[in-house]
Amino acid sequence: MMSTPPYGTPSPSDHGGQYGQPDPAGPYDQADQYGQAGQHGQPSPAPGPAAPAEPAPSGPAPGTDLGSDLGAALSFSGNALLRNPVAFLVSGVVYTVLLIVVMTVTMIGSIFLVFSMSENLQYGGEPGFGDILLIILASLIVMVLSFLVSLLWQSGAAKAAGIVRDGGRPSLGQVFVGPGRVILTAIVVMALVLVGTLLLYIPGLIAAVATMYALPAAVRGASVGAALKESFTLVRANLGVSVVGYLVMMLASTIAGTIVIGILISIPFTVLFQTGLYERLNGRRLPEPARS
Repeated sequence: MMSTPPYGTPSPSDHGGQYGQPDPAGPYDQADQYGQAGQHGQPSPAPGPAAPAEPAPSGPAPGTDLGSDLGAALSFSGNALLRNPVAFLVSGVVYTVLLIVVMTVTMIGSIFLVFSMSENLQYGGEPGFGDILLIILASLIVMVLSFLVSLLWQSGAAKAAGIVRDGGRPSLGQVFVGPGRVILTAIVVMALVLVGTLLLYIPGLIAAVATMYALPAAVRGASVGAALKESFTLVRANLGVSVVGYLVMMLASTIAGTIVIGILISIPFTVLFQTGLYERLNGRRLPEPARS
């Protein structure tokens, strides 16, 4: 006759093993009960070493310090030129040669017109209306062609500045001509500055400062009207740094005009500087231009 186990003592049939041992045929593994990864019954792999944290950016936040914003824009434009010399220099050579050709051809034509008028005066004649009209027309042609070459150069430099800003390196073909939206924005900006300059010069300076961020805004995708509006708003909110930035650009252009290499990079430097300052005043830190 079988004896009944004492009260409180578990029966061997209620457990998969000896008293206090886990049942090997239990429905869940202990590790799985707590959501551990890995196969059923296998221990989870030990976590690997944590990736080193990136150092926090140093210096004042973008758009909060005049010196830091100007310094960052200058560093960005200088490094972009130094690390992409072929793209910017070759395009500069091409556009500079085009400008020289336009001015030379126009100058030769003007000289012929002057000689023709001189011969008429020697024989007692007077300059005709046609001669005067031709001289005016020649001046307008050289002005329009020079503006057109400068516009294409600016648009290509602006497109290349956007590529550098995004961490890329512009190819030679990308530096020559920018998108139509950027070209139209450059045309409107140049027209505003020209009209303002004809109105006693001071309005031209105001227009130049007020529109100095229009090209970078257009490169980021803004329409012509939206780019101009954004530039006006940004200059009004950051008038001090914008005026100082414009003076820096004018000083750099003046110095660049005294040396050959400076002429070749004057427009790219100006557009890169505008892009750098535009990004900083919008609260975005500038990336380090990519190396080759």
